[in-house]
Amino acid sequence: MLTKDLLQYKTKKGQILPQFVNPADNQLLAIAEQLIAVFEESPNKPRATLLETSKHIVDSTPGALIVKRGLEKLLLDRTEFDTTPNEELIAFRQKLFTETSRLLSQGQFENYADYQRKVLGTMAEQPSSEVAPTAEDLGAKIYADLPSCQPVLGFKTLSAEHLLHRYNTAQVQGLLLHSDTLTLKLTDSMTAELRQLFKYLRFNQLLSTIRKAEELYQISVDGPLNLFYKTKRYGMNLANFFVAVLHQPKWELTAEIQFRNKQRYWLSLDESCGIKPISQQFLAYIPEDIQLFQTMLRNKTDDWQIRPGSQFLPLPGDLYCFPDYQLVHKSGVETAIELFHPWHQGHLIARLNTLAEQTEMSLILGVSKELEKKPLIAEALMTSAYFSQFGFIFRDVPTIRTLLPILNSLV
Repeated sequence: MLTKDLLQYKTKKGQILPQFVNPADNQLLAIAEQLIAVFEESPNKPRATLLETSKHIVDSTPGALIVKRGLEKLLLDRTEFDTTPNEELIAFRQKLFTETSRLLSQGQFENYADYQRKVLGTMAEQPSSEVAPTAEDLGAKIYADLPSCQPVLGFKTLSAEHLLHRYNTAQVQGLLLHSDTLTLKLTDSMTAELRQLFKYLRFNQLLSTIRKAEELYQISVDGPLNLFYKTKRYGMNLANFFVAVLHQPKWELTAEIQFRNKQRYWLSLDESCGIKPISQQFLAYIPEDIQLFQTMLRNKTDDWQIRPGSQFLPLPGDLYCFPDYQLVHKSGVETAIELFHPWHQGHLIARLNTLAEQTEMSLILGVSKELEKKPLIAEALMTSAYFSQFGFIFRDVPTIRTLLPILNSLV
């Protein structure tokens, strides 16, 4: 992901225009290849060495500095550093500080060199010391676990062209981190790619309002600026969702962007923008929470089978829902579950209003305990006849204990 200072965009008549690079530009491809080669050779080297080498390429090659720094940032995101606390080093540092404190409290020193000699002599007497340490040895060891000294464990390589497409994608993602609203229009092809897009929407815990008009789905998603709860995490989820949009054959995206309470701009993009998908479609992927839920359900009953949501559920008022889970009873009865997380207050209220007069809907509503704590939500749940019959509260993931009574009431 690119930070605000690495984004390239222009503004014109209320529009914000991300400045994409040409993935076929030979000069940029050559620079990308050089940077990738540096990162491929980085395992076991300290972070500082890697950054020094990559900075040399950034500074010495032609082209816009902001683009090259952006490419470097994306490669760093694909690099794994050893951040494990070094318990041996922590113990050594504590021992060193204890001994120096003891020496300072016991006597006077002629000068700093005298103090330094006595510290080195004391550390040389420690059982773990095989040779007498020098001042340089101690200095290097004290700071050996600073971020600059962390060794590289691995790097997920990629092609130069793929890196440039990822750069263009990151330009859009960086803007979406500052979005208020996002609207996406998609053709009603009902392909595996479209169903997978809605799975990404749900797996990233992004609730949306889905409407269908003729052959188009219109999806409205809240942006992070429109929320008051964990906006950073939600913004990252929204940015990650854009990666799935690129797999759609035809799409149109508009988003309202605002930086630090300044003027608002509109971002408008469609499939003609030239960004290629930067990830694979994991159509058979089942998230861990689904697997856990499936295991819990099998341990309690053989009557119900659960699977990830994969079908649209029509709602009153030309609205649609794409539930988190779909469940099927051995008798053939089907139902679905839609989960509402702490940042879904507005969507939950809207859903309760939509379902207020329904008596035959087969949609179970799960509400996060954190969301229930809000007075407005607590009152809405208490007065909702629908929720009293088809709703439950959960903490991290739904539990069978709260869900099974509702499921059995449907049979």
